[in-house]
Amino acid sequence: MDSYFLIPPELPGAGGLALLWRSDIHIQIMSSNQKFIDAVICYKDMKFYSTFVYGAPEIQNRKRVWDHLTSLVDPRSEPWFLTGDFNDLIDNSEKMGGRDRPESSFSTFRTFLSSNDLFDLKHTGNFLSWRGVRHSHTVHCRLDRALANSSWSDLFPYERCHYLQYEGSDHRLVLSVFNASLRKGRRIFRYDRRLRDNPEVLKLVERAWNKDDNSHVMMKISRVRRAIADWSRIHYINSQKSIEDLKAALDTEMGSSTADDVLISNINQKLLQAYRAEEEFWKQRSRQLWLALGDQNTAFFHASTKGRRTRNRISVIENSVGIPVYEDGKIVEVISSYFQDIFTSSNPDPSDIIIRALTPCISEAMNNSLTGLPSPLEIKEALFAIHPDKASGPDGFSASFFQTNWDLVGPALVHEI
Repeated sequence: MDSYFLIPPELPGAGGLALLWRSDIHIQIMSSNQKFIDAVICYKDMKFYSTFVYGAPEIQNRKRVWDHLTSLVDPRSEPWFLTGDFNDLIDNSEKMGGRDRPESSFSTFRTFLSSNDLFDLKHTGNFLSWRGVRHSHTVHCRLDRALANSSWSDLFPYERCHYLQYEGSDHRLVLSVFNASLRKGRRIFRYDRRLRDNPEVLKLVERAWNKDDNSHVMMKISRVRRAIADWSRIHYINSQKSIEDLKAALDTEMGSSTADDVLISNINQKLLQAYRAEEEFWKQRSRQLWLALGDQNTAFFHASTKGRRTRNRISVIENSVGIPVYEDGKIVEVISSYFQDIFTSSNPDPSDIIIRALTPCISEAMNNSLTGLPSPLEIKEALFAIHPDKASGPDGFSASFFQTNWDLVGPALVHEI
């Protein structure tokens, strides 16, 4: 390595810290002590914070390390990556052998993670990274890990870490891999609930829907989707920008020696509406259906959306023999092969299945009720029973669109059904 930063041991025989890097990577050391090295890394026009940690082995000293890190970086909303030997666990599932630890012993480390928006990177290999003997028991624990915050995950969407084999130490090596290459696919249309009260959009929907009365519902929906998508590209609603503009206008007016109270009141009303629109947008994206709007939970909805996006992203998968696969093409092959295997017939005797399937299970009256045409009221009640924030269908429209525009789209839907 071309460059390095060293922290010598405090006592003879104790451990120190060493950070080594190549000359094409720019690293600025922000802070350091015997327990961590905090640095800013710049590489290929990307900048993020990294902290290399050696947690306190003594239980009574661990909280002091986490508090020091929290106070040092608070608030750190920029991309942040941490790795090293944390000497602490989240729960008893990260431990094998010996007695279980009491739940209260995990609270300090959990608080550090939650208060700093930190989560474990996806990993491969055996995460019980340390092996030792306590009394007469052999113990395996997850002392080593790689952590990151939500902003770092956005910068490196395919990040992961690998727990390697033991080699000359009672700790496994932890190899973290950053991959910022994210293929930007075609943007999928999703109906934005904030548009439901926009008079311009409502008129746009009405024109597109009634353009051809003889076309079927799917054609009408396709025209509406195209019209809304075209309108959004020109008049995209950015609540956050509206909030910043209104806050600036309010600050200017409040600071004026000839302030207009009516204008201030109007700006405040518009600012309140912008806050509500921003919160509603992130509530829809987060799919958190249990929390009501108006509770000032925009940050929570935002974090939930990022968390769901991270969970839904497949960056590594194991094939049928347990070998991890990382490339997109090979991930597709593993998934396709799995479903081909489970849906390939092994030529069983279908006689029992056919006999069970042909056995009458319902009465004639039930059959007539089930096969009868639904009434317009039943169709409307079924649609309005769907939560407006539930996932949209393949056409990109959620139940919110059809509920808002029922007077317009209802007759055609009922007729086609």
